[in-house]
Amino acid sequence: MSCLAVDENEFLQLLIAFDEMSSSSSDEEEQKERPRKRPFKHRKSKGVVMFRDDDGELKVLPPTMSLWYNMYCQTGCQERMSDFHSKFRRRFRLPYDQYRELVEMCTADSMKEDGTSLFKRWRPGKKAALTGKPAAPLELLVLTTLRYLGRGWTFDDLEECTAISEEVIRVFFHQFIKFGSTTLYNKYVGPPLTVEDAIDLCIREYEAAGFPGCVGSMDASHVEHQRISFKHRQAHLSFKLPFTSRTYNIVTSHRRKIFSTTDGHPARWNDKKLVRYDDMASTLHDGTNPLCNLIFEL
Repeated sequence: MSCLAVDENEFLQLLIAFDEMSSSSSDEEEQKERPRKRPFKHRKSKGVVMFRDDDGELKVLPPTMSLWYNMYCQTGCQERMSDFHSKFRRRFRLPYDQYRELVEMCTADSMKEDGTSLFKRWRPGKKAALTGKPAAPLELLVLTTLRYLGRGWTFDDLEECTAISEEVIRVFFHQFIKFGSTTLYNKYVGPPLTVEDAIDLCIREYEAAGFPGCVGSMDASHVEHQRISFKHRQAHLSFKLPFTSRTYNIVTSHRRKIFSTTDGHPARWNDKKLVRYDDMASTLHDGTNPLCNLIFEL
C-alpha cells in the first residue's frame, strides 16, 4: 500500500508541474501577441547649457564651446590678453605653465593600459559607450578642480562655466584628489636625501639669515573641515580658529619646497604632540636621518 501511495503522489506532482508549464507558455504567447499600450520612450539629448545655431535650432552646447575652454584651453589663448598670466594665476592659484604640465600628467595617466589609470574614462578621443559623445576634456576638468580648491566654488557653479555636468565634475574631483595624494605627492614632496642636496636646496638661505645648519622651517597648518560629526566636534576646535579643522605638521624650505607633512589630525592637538607623527622630525631627533651628518660652524 505504501508503494501505491508514493506512486499516486508522484503522479499528482507531475500533473501539477505540467499544468504550470502549459499555463506559463500560454501567458508568454499572450504577452507576445498583446499589443503594447504605451510606446517606448526615446531619450532626448540633454545638456547643461543650450544655444541656438544660425538656423535658430536649439542645441546642446558642447564643453569645447564653453566660456572657460575659449578663454584658457585653446591654442594661443595666452597671447590674446596682455595680463593673461597674472589673471590666470590669481583665478586658479597656479601659473599657466604649471597648469599645462599638470594636464599633460593627467593625460599620460589616462593612457595607461595596466589597469592603474585614474582618468581612463576621460582619455582624449574616447567616446561614451551609451551616448557616443566624446568624453569631457581633461583641460576643463583640471580647471574645475583648481577653482574648487582655490576659491571654494561649488560643482553647480563650475557646471555653468564649463558645460560639464556637476556629477562628472564631482567624480573627477575625487579621482584627482587620489591622484594628488599618490602620484603628485611622491613626485614633489620629499626631503633632501644627502648633505649635498640640502646645501643646494636650503642651507644657504638659512645661513644668510643667521641660522647655519638649519634645513627647514616647521609649523602646523590648519585646514577647515566642516563635516565633522558632533561627537568629534570638540576635538577639532582649536583655540585659534572659530571653526572645526584638521591640522598638519609641515616642513618646508625657504624656497617653498615641501619636505615632509603628516596626515590630518584633530585641531585641538598642539605642536608638541603633532611633531611625534612627523617622519622627518623624528628621524632627525633619533639620529637616523642622513642630514644628521651635516657639519656647520656657529
